[in-house]
Amino acid sequence: MPAAGRNSIRNDRFELRILESESDFFSDEIADFDCGENDLNEFFHEDAFLHKEHLLAETYFFQPIEASEEGLFFPVALISFLNDSILITRDARKGEKREFWRYVKKNFPHPMRYYCSFPAVKIGRLGVRKEYQSQQFGSALMNMVKEFFLTRNRTGCRFITVDAYNEDRVTAFYCKNGFQFLTDEDMENETRIMFYDLIRHRLNS
Repeated sequence: MPAAGRNSIRNDRFELRILESESDFFSDEIADFDCGENDLNEFFHEDAFLHKEHLLAETYFFQPIEASEEGLFFPVALISFLNDSILITRDARKGEKREFWRYVKKNFPHPMRYYCSFPAVKIGRLGVRKEYQSQQFGSALMNMVKEFFLTRNRTGCRFITVDAYNEDRVTAFYCKNGFQFLTDEDMENETRIMFYDLIRHRLNS
């Protein structure tokens, strides 16, 4: 089981911890992970370690605290993160990102609202084991991710972003967890860009 350290967070129910070594990524526990989506499974089984090696993304596992306390490695969910930013040019304020611009004007003081980009962390991949889906594990993970990037981050990070599959069940999950659509111009695309403002979580904690 990967060792605990700075890149982990736990509460009385769950733990979120980074996958570190090659043996972690190619362990039986990861090989057996099945979230029901072939492209997600392929990433976690075959590509996640390569992304780590090339400094493109870091992958974490999420499991019940009982498993951690017993020294077990039992990922009920896997999630990868990478750096991101939300760009907003002068033209975008009037066009594709006008709703986001209204959000910025409402929630940022002058002159911060006129920055051309805002720091974010992106959820690259997220999968929950099939047998644990629709049991609130995903929402519990989202709450822990929000807390993690408020308390364990070395740099400024205002938003969490995700390119969510443009499927009702997927976008509904993120909406339920406080995410908003960045633009309406991707409504017909395969994925939709969504964002969550970490200040909301800090104010509600």
